[in-house]
Amino acid sequence: MRQGFSTLIIGCGAIAGGYDEGDIAGPDVQTHAKAFQLHEGFDLSGCIDRDHARAEEFARIWQVGQVYESLDQALADRDFDVISVCTSTPGHEKILRKLHSTNPRLVFCEKPLTDRIASARDMAALYQGRLAVNYLRRFDPHIRRLARQISDGEYGDFLSAKACYNKGLYNNGSHMTDLIQMLTGPLKVTAAGVITRDFWPDDPTISAHLESRNGAPVELIGSDVRHGMVFDLDLVFECARISLTDFSNRITIRIKDRGEQSFTCDLDRGMLNALSNIHDHLITGAALFSTGENALSALGICADIRKMSGLEG
Repeated sequence: MRQGFSTLIIGCGAIAGGYDEGDIAGPDVQTHAKAFQLHEGFDLSGCIDRDHARAEEFARIWQVGQVYESLDQALADRDFDVISVCTSTPGHEKILRKLHSTNPRLVFCEKPLTDRIASARDMAALYQGRLAVNYLRRFDPHIRRLARQISDGEYGDFLSAKACYNKGLYNNGSHMTDLIQMLTGPLKVTAAGVITRDFWPDDPTISAHLESRNGAPVELIGSDVRHGMVFDLDLVFECARISLTDFSNRITIRIKDRGEQSFTCDLDRGMLNALSNIHDHLITGAALFSTGENALSALGICADIRKMSGLEG
Protein backbone atom coordinates (compact mmCIF):
# COMPACT_ATOMS: atom_id res chain seq x y z
CA MET A 1 0.00 0.00 0.00
CA ARG A 2 1.28 3.46 -0.92
CA GLN A 3 2.31 5.61 2.02
CA GLY A 4 0.82 9.06 2.20
CA PHE A 5 -1.93 11.09 3.82
CA SER A 6 -5.03 8.92 4.07
CA THR A 7 -7.85 10.41 2.01
CA LEU A 8 -11.64 10.02 1.92
CA ILE A 9 -13.77 11.29 -0.98
CA ILE A 10 -17.42 12.09 -0.16
CA GLY A 11 -19.52 12.08 -3.33
CA CYS A 12 -18.42 10.18 -6.44
CA GLY A 13 -19.75 12.43 -9.21
CA ALA A 14 -18.20 14.54 -11.94
CA ILE A 15 -15.74 16.67 -9.97
CA ALA A 16 -14.80 13.72 -7.76
CA GLY A 17 -13.65 11.64 -10.72
CA GLY A 18 -16.17 11.65 -13.55
CA TYR A 19 -14.59 14.39 -15.65
CA ASP A 20 -11.40 12.34 -15.97
CA GLU A 21 -12.90 8.88 -16.42
CA GLY A 22 -12.87 9.13 -20.21
CA ASP A 23 -9.14 9.84 -20.24
CA ILE A 24 -7.63 8.27 -17.13
CA ALA A 25 -4.09 8.17 -18.54
CA GLY A 26 -4.24 11.59 -20.24
CA PRO A 27 -2.38 14.73 -19.17
CA ASP A 28 -5.37 16.67 -17.83
CA VAL A 29 -6.14 16.47 -14.11
CA GLN A 30 -9.61 17.89 -13.49
CA THR A 31 -10.82 15.77 -10.56
CA HIS A 32 -10.01 14.92 -6.98
CA ALA A 33 -9.53 11.20 -7.60
CA LYS A 34 -7.06 11.56 -10.45
CA ALA A 35 -5.04 14.15 -8.54
CA PHE A 36 -4.90 11.95 -5.44
CA GLN A 37 -3.78 9.01 -7.58
CA LEU A 38 -1.02 11.00 -9.27
CA HIS A 39 0.34 12.75 -6.17
CA GLU A 40 2.54 10.33 -4.22
CA GLY A 41 1.89 12.18 -0.97
CA PHE A 42 -1.68 10.87 -0.69
CA ASP A 43 -3.33 7.46 -0.36
CA LEU A 44 -6.88 7.26 -1.74
CA SER A 45 -8.22 5.25 1.17
CA GLY A 46 -12.00 5.47 0.94
CA CYS A 47 -15.06 6.81 -0.86
CA ILE A 48 -18.81 7.22 -0.27
CA ASP A 49 -21.80 8.03 -2.46
CA ARG A 50 -25.56 7.84 -1.93
CA ASP A 51 -25.58 5.55 -4.97
CA HIS A 52 -23.56 2.63 -3.63
CA ALA A 53 -23.23 1.04 -7.07
CA ARG A 54 -21.68 4.26 -8.32
CA ALA A 55 -19.27 4.27 -5.38
CA GLU A 56 -18.24 0.69 -6.19
CA GLU A 57 -17.58 1.61 -9.81
CA PHE A 58 -15.69 4.75 -8.75
CA ALA A 59 -13.52 2.66 -6.42
CA ARG A 60 -12.77 0.19 -9.20
CA ILE A 61 -11.76 2.91 -11.66
CA TRP A 62 -9.63 4.89 -9.21
CA GLN A 63 -8.32 1.99 -7.11
CA VAL A 64 -9.85 3.28 -3.89
CA GLY A 65 -9.04 1.24 -0.80
CA GLN A 66 -12.52 0.98 0.76
CA VAL A 67 -16.12 1.73 -0.23
CA TYR A 68 -18.33 2.78 2.68
CA GLU A 69 -22.09 2.55 3.04
CA SER A 70 -22.32 5.84 4.92
CA LEU A 71 -20.27 8.71 6.28
CA ASP A 72 -20.84 7.46 9.81
CA GLN A 73 -19.38 4.07 8.86
CA ALA A 74 -16.34 5.69 7.27
CA LEU A 75 -15.63 7.93 10.26
CA ALA A 76 -16.07 5.04 12.68
CA ASP A 77 -13.68 2.87 10.68
CA ARG A 78 -10.62 5.12 10.83
CA ASP A 79 -9.25 8.65 11.12
CA PHE A 80 -8.64 10.25 7.73
CA ASP A 81 -5.97 12.91 7.24
CA VAL A 82 -7.64 14.64 4.27
CA ILE A 83 -11.33 14.55 3.36
CA SER A 84 -12.66 15.83 0.02
CA VAL A 85 -16.25 17.06 0.01
CA CYS A 86 -17.51 16.60 -3.56
CA THR A 87 -21.27 16.45 -3.00
CA SER A 88 -23.80 18.95 -4.31
CA THR A 89 -23.68 22.29 -2.51
CA PRO A 90 -26.85 21.89 -0.36
CA GLY A 91 -25.20 18.98 1.45
CA HIS A 92 -21.97 20.79 2.37
CA GLU A 93 -23.04 22.34 5.67
CA LYS A 94 -24.29 19.11 7.25
CA ILE A 95 -21.20 17.19 6.13
CA LEU A 96 -18.77 19.88 7.27
CA ARG A 97 -20.37 20.05 10.72
CA LYS A 98 -20.07 16.29 11.12
CA LEU A 99 -16.47 16.19 9.87
CA HIS A 100 -15.35 18.91 12.26
CA SER A 101 -16.01 16.69 15.28
CA THR A 102 -13.64 14.03 13.88
CA ASN A 103 -10.76 16.51 13.60
CA PRO A 104 -9.22 15.65 10.18
CA ARG A 105 -5.97 17.42 9.39
CA LEU A 106 -7.62 19.18 6.44
CA VAL A 107 -10.92 19.26 4.56
CA PHE A 108 -10.85 20.07 0.84
CA CYS A 109 -14.31 21.34 -0.09
CA GLU A 110 -15.81 22.05 -3.48
CA LYS A 111 -17.11 25.55 -4.07
CA PRO A 112 -19.29 27.28 -3.10
CA LEU A 113 -18.60 26.61 0.54
CA THR A 114 -22.33 26.33 1.35
CA ASP A 115 -25.57 27.52 -0.24
CA ARG A 116 -26.27 30.15 2.44
CA ILE A 117 -24.04 33.02 3.50
CA ALA A 118 -24.89 32.54 7.21
CA SER A 119 -23.76 28.90 7.22
CA ALA A 120 -20.68 29.80 5.14
CA ARG A 121 -19.68 32.24 7.90
CA ASP A 122 -20.08 29.47 10.45
CA MET A 123 -17.94 27.03 8.46
CA ALA A 124 -15.16 29.52 7.82
CA ALA A 125 -14.99 30.28 11.54
CA LEU A 126 -15.22 26.62 12.55
CA TYR A 127 -12.40 25.42 10.31
CA GLN A 128 -9.79 28.13 10.69
CA GLY A 129 -6.55 26.82 9.18
CA ARG A 130 -7.96 23.40 8.26
CA LEU A 131 -10.12 24.15 5.23
CA ALA A 132 -9.16 24.48 1.56
CA VAL A 133 -11.83 25.45 -0.96
CA ASN A 134 -11.56 24.59 -4.65
CA TYR A 135 -11.43 27.99 -6.29
CA LEU A 136 -8.97 26.44 -8.72
CA ARG A 137 -7.66 29.67 -10.24
CA ARG A 138 -6.04 30.57 -6.92
CA PHE A 139 -3.84 27.49 -7.25
CA ASP A 140 -2.65 28.33 -10.79
CA PRO A 141 0.97 29.60 -10.84
CA HIS A 142 0.38 31.94 -13.81
CA ILE A 143 -2.64 33.64 -12.27
CA ARG A 144 -0.82 33.87 -8.94
CA ARG A 145 2.12 35.55 -10.67
CA LEU A 146 -0.25 38.01 -12.37
CA ALA A 147 -1.80 38.84 -8.98
CA ARG A 148 1.68 39.61 -7.58
CA GLN A 149 2.53 41.82 -10.56
CA ILE A 150 -0.70 43.78 -10.11
CA SER A 151 -0.13 44.10 -6.36
CA ASP A 152 3.43 45.33 -6.99
CA GLY A 153 2.07 48.11 -9.23
CA GLU A 154 3.64 46.93 -12.48
CA TYR A 155 0.59 48.03 -14.48
CA GLY A 156 -0.35 51.15 -12.55
CA ASP A 157 -3.64 51.83 -10.83
CA PHE A 158 -6.67 49.64 -11.49
CA LEU A 159 -9.24 51.61 -13.52
CA SER A 160 -12.12 49.30 -14.51
CA ALA A 161 -13.21 45.75 -15.28
CA LYS A 162 -15.82 43.83 -17.22
CA ALA A 163 -16.58 40.23 -16.25
CA CYS A 164 -18.86 37.81 -18.12
CA TYR A 165 -20.15 34.57 -16.57
CA ASN A 166 -23.18 32.28 -16.37
CA LYS A 167 -24.53 29.05 -14.78
CA GLY A 168 -25.39 30.48 -11.38
CA LEU A 169 -24.24 33.37 -9.22
CA TYR A 170 -23.13 31.18 -6.30
CA ASN A 171 -21.77 28.34 -8.42
CA ASN A 172 -19.88 30.16 -11.20
CA GLY A 173 -20.35 33.78 -10.18
CA SER A 174 -18.46 33.18 -6.94
CA HIS A 175 -15.56 31.87 -9.05
CA MET A 176 -15.57 35.24 -10.79
CA THR A 177 -15.91 37.40 -7.67
CA ASP A 178 -13.10 35.39 -6.06
CA LEU A 179 -10.88 35.84 -9.12
CA ILE A 180 -11.49 39.59 -9.32
CA GLN A 181 -10.76 40.05 -5.61
CA MET A 182 -7.63 37.91 -5.94
CA LEU A 183 -6.37 40.23 -8.69
CA THR A 184 -7.65 43.67 -7.67
CA GLY A 185 -8.62 43.54 -4.00
CA PRO A 186 -11.93 43.84 -2.12
CA LEU A 187 -15.16 44.65 -3.93
CA LYS A 188 -18.49 46.10 -2.85
CA VAL A 189 -21.84 45.84 -4.60
CA THR A 190 -23.46 49.08 -5.77
CA ALA A 191 -26.38 47.73 -7.83
CA ALA A 192 -27.91 44.48 -9.04
CA GLY A 193 -29.34 43.93 -12.50
CA VAL A 194 -30.98 41.30 -14.66
CA ILE A 195 -31.85 37.89 -13.17
CA THR A 196 -31.48 34.91 -15.54
CA ARG A 197 -32.68 31.49 -14.39
CA ASP A 198 -30.47 29.51 -16.73
CA PHE A 199 -29.44 26.31 -14.91
CA TRP A 200 -29.80 25.95 -11.12
CA PRO A 201 -33.38 26.44 -9.84
CA ASP A 202 -32.21 28.09 -6.60
CA ASP A 203 -29.12 29.82 -7.99
CA PRO A 204 -29.95 32.19 -10.86
CA THR A 205 -27.34 34.09 -12.83
CA ILE A 206 -27.49 37.79 -11.88
CA SER A 207 -25.79 40.83 -13.38
CA ALA A 208 -24.45 43.55 -11.08
CA HIS A 209 -22.37 46.69 -10.75
CA LEU A 210 -19.47 46.57 -8.28
CA GLU A 211 -16.71 48.89 -7.11
CA SER A 212 -13.13 48.26 -6.07
CA ARG A 213 -11.63 49.76 -2.92
CA ASN A 214 -10.38 52.78 -4.93
CA GLY A 215 -13.77 53.28 -6.61
CA ALA A 216 -12.97 51.63 -9.94
CA PRO A 217 -16.15 50.31 -11.61
CA VAL A 218 -16.55 46.57 -12.17
CA GLU A 219 -19.36 45.37 -14.42
CA LEU A 220 -20.50 41.79 -13.78
CA ILE A 221 -22.48 40.56 -16.78
CA GLY A 222 -24.57 37.42 -16.51
CA SER A 223 -25.65 35.52 -19.62
CA ASP A 224 -27.70 32.37 -20.30
CA VAL A 225 -25.65 29.17 -20.19
CA ARG A 226 -28.17 27.54 -22.53
CA HIS A 227 -26.52 29.58 -25.30
CA GLY A 228 -23.01 28.49 -24.28
CA MET A 229 -20.73 28.67 -21.26
CA VAL A 230 -18.78 31.90 -20.74
CA PHE A 231 -16.21 33.00 -18.15
CA ASP A 232 -14.13 35.98 -19.32
CA LEU A 233 -12.55 38.90 -17.49
CA ASP A 234 -11.16 42.13 -18.92
CA LEU A 235 -9.14 44.45 -16.63
CA VAL A 236 -7.99 48.00 -17.44
CA PHE A 237 -5.02 49.59 -15.65
CA GLU A 238 -3.16 52.84 -16.15
CA CYS A 239 -0.47 51.17 -18.22
CA ALA A 240 -2.06 47.98 -19.51
CA ARG A 241 -5.17 46.06 -20.47
CA ILE A 242 -5.29 42.46 -19.25
CA SER A 243 -7.72 39.88 -20.61
CA LEU A 244 -8.42 36.43 -19.18
CA THR A 245 -10.24 34.36 -21.80
CA ASP A 246 -10.97 30.70 -22.55
CA PHE A 247 -12.47 30.37 -19.04
CA SER A 248 -9.42 32.34 -17.75
CA ASN A 249 -7.03 29.72 -19.11
CA ARG A 250 -5.50 32.29 -21.48
CA ILE A 251 -4.00 35.56 -20.25
CA THR A 252 -3.24 38.41 -22.68
CA ILE A 253 -1.42 41.51 -21.47
CA ARG A 254 -1.34 44.61 -23.68
CA ILE A 255 1.12 47.15 -22.29
CA LYS A 256 1.22 50.71 -23.59
CA ASP A 257 4.04 51.23 -26.08
CA ARG A 258 5.38 47.71 -25.42
CA GLY A 259 3.03 45.49 -27.43
CA GLU A 260 1.23 42.34 -26.39
CA GLN A 261 2.13 39.09 -24.66
CA SER A 262 -0.03 36.02 -24.15
CA PHE A 263 0.39 32.78 -22.26
CA THR A 264 -1.64 29.74 -21.32
CA CYS A 265 -2.41 28.91 -17.69
CA ASP A 266 -2.31 25.45 -16.13
CA LEU A 267 -6.00 25.01 -15.30
CA ASP A 268 -6.17 21.66 -17.10
CA ARG A 269 -3.99 20.34 -14.27
CA GLY A 270 -5.54 22.60 -11.68
CA MET A 271 -6.51 19.88 -9.25
CA LEU A 272 -2.95 18.60 -9.08
CA ASN A 273 -1.76 22.15 -8.38
CA ALA A 274 -4.28 22.31 -5.54
CA LEU A 275 -3.05 19.06 -4.00
CA SER A 276 0.58 20.17 -4.27
CA ASN A 277 -0.31 23.26 -2.23
CA ILE A 278 -2.28 21.18 0.29
CA HIS A 279 0.61 18.72 0.64
CA ASP A 280 3.09 21.57 1.18
CA HIS A 281 0.75 23.01 3.80
CA LEU A 282 0.53 19.71 5.67
CA ILE A 283 4.28 19.00 5.49
CA THR A 284 5.84 22.44 5.92
CA GLY A 285 3.04 24.72 7.09
CA ALA A 286 3.02 26.62 3.79
CA ALA A 287 0.06 28.96 3.36
CA LEU A 288 -3.02 27.55 1.66
CA PHE A 289 -3.81 29.44 -1.53
CA SER A 290 -7.60 29.12 -1.23
CA THR A 291 -9.23 28.99 2.20
CA GLY A 292 -12.56 29.39 3.92
CA GLU A 293 -11.81 33.09 4.31
CA ASN A 294 -11.49 34.01 0.62
CA ALA A 295 -14.36 31.61 -0.18
CA LEU A 296 -16.54 33.44 2.34
CA SER A 297 -15.56 36.83 0.92
CA ALA A 298 -16.43 35.76 -2.63
CA LEU A 299 -19.76 34.32 -1.50
CA GLY A 300 -20.46 37.47 0.52
CA ILE A 301 -20.34 39.58 -2.64
CA CYS A 302 -22.75 37.16 -4.30
CA ALA A 303 -25.08 37.25 -1.28
CA ASP A 304 -25.14 41.06 -1.44
CA ILE A 305 -26.05 40.86 -5.14
CA ARG A 306 -28.88 38.44 -4.35
CA LYS A 307 -30.24 40.72 -1.64
CA MET A 308 -30.14 43.76 -3.93
CA SER A 309 -32.05 41.67 -6.48
CA GLY A 310 -34.75 40.94 -3.92
CA LEU A 311 -33.66 37.32 -3.31
CA GLU A 312 -32.75 35.76 0.00
CA GLY A 313 -28.97 35.59 0.59
